[in-house]
Amino acid sequence: MPLKTEFYETAVKLGFYGLDKGNLFGKKDNIRKYWEDVFIKLFLRPYIEKILEVKEKIRVIDMGCGSGEGFELLTHIPKKSYEASDDEYFLLSTDQIEKYKGYDISPLMILQGQKNYSGYNNVEFIRHDLSKGFPPQEEESFDLYFSSYSSLSHLKKGEFEELIRQIFSHIKGRAYIVFDLFGKYSPEWPRYWGKSNEEMLPYNMAYLIEPGERVSEKVETFYVAFWSAEELRATINKISSATGKQAKIAEMKDRSIFVGRHMDTGIFNNVPQEIRYTLNCALDRDYRGSIKKLKIADDFLQKHDLHKDALERIRKYKSEWDSILNLVEALLSSKDKIVKELIENSSPYLSEEMKMLTWLYRNSSRFSVIDFLASIFWPQVAVVLRNLEMSLPDGLGCGHGLFCIVEVNDKH
Repeated sequence: MPLKTEFYETAVKLGFYGLDKGNLFGKKDNIRKYWEDVFIKLFLRPYIEKILEVKEKIRVIDMGCGSGEGFELLTHIPKKSYEASDDEYFLLSTDQIEKYKGYDISPLMILQGQKNYSGYNNVEFIRHDLSKGFPPQEEESFDLYFSSYSSLSHLKKGEFEELIRQIFSHIKGRAYIVFDLFGKYSPEWPRYWGKSNEEMLPYNMAYLIEPGERVSEKVETFYVAFWSAEELRATINKISSATGKQAKIAEMKDRSIFVGRHMDTGIFNNVPQEIRYTLNCALDRDYRGSIKKLKIADDFLQKHDLHKDALERIRKYKSEWDSILNLVEALLSSKDKIVKELIENSSPYLSEEMKMLTWLYRNSSRFSVIDFLASIFWPQVAVVLRNLEMSLPDGLGCGHGLFCIVEVNDKH
């Protein structure tokens, strides 16, 4: 009897049998999933918990929502408890969101969001240009005024201030605003360090195109605002005073200091370094990491020493980053004396991370995997580098993203 192949023919046509390029490039690469999304989730979690302490359900507005990735992110924040059952693993279930309203200027994004969440009665997508201000039809206050991945950096400073002023005025009781803006002092674009955030500056998303195909006709330039922590704090304080609302900056963090996407392209600093790609490989569990490719060149930043706080923060992180790479190198070379010295001469936090990596490496025989370094060790090295970034003091604007959570209270 001849074998029927209609099902497989259909599957091939739908693209299910194309080459699997993994998550080494593109928008949703491994760094996005295991570094940047995790960063947002971990810092946001305690504030979601605070809302749920007084309310059974939460109201969310997503500003610059795209196709609804914010909804996916918010409903996949793990609970702290190790005893969470399979059906109660996440802090915020889809049913615990009373209303999610996503606003975006792109009609195609809105259509895609409506398609993605067509079965959800509590999810709504509306086209709106945030440069025109807060959506005028909104009457009831939200618990979370959410933005992610630099969506609000597309606004001019005056537009941004007016939008936030209207949000402050809209809040009744207590609410949280989540900012995620382009950081001014990222090592990706030192040419912008001295610019005022009054000025919109060129940017592109060439990183979505594979390196061999990044030709000028495929790269579209648009203009965005870059923010320092000082500028954002001043704006929040100004609006708080003008609206009579209490505002407290609960979190201010630099995200993706060395793994910002344009560290790899080098388009804005002329020093391309495959740092993000190398860590994407390390997190993929099919590739071993590369110490050589993770060594960060920062000499090109020396002429920007007028911004000493930013430069000092970057150097501090680089020092800790290099210490981890030196430890890995010593472990791989069986240089136990150097391993011991690195652990003993590091800060308490860094020392504990080093002890963990050392124990992991020296107990490799306990793990039944084909390639211990690729499957276990290098992914954990990448996580340690991420955690070092998260442990840094309050952000200055040194990362690809300046992440900020503001708690706003209505005095009246």
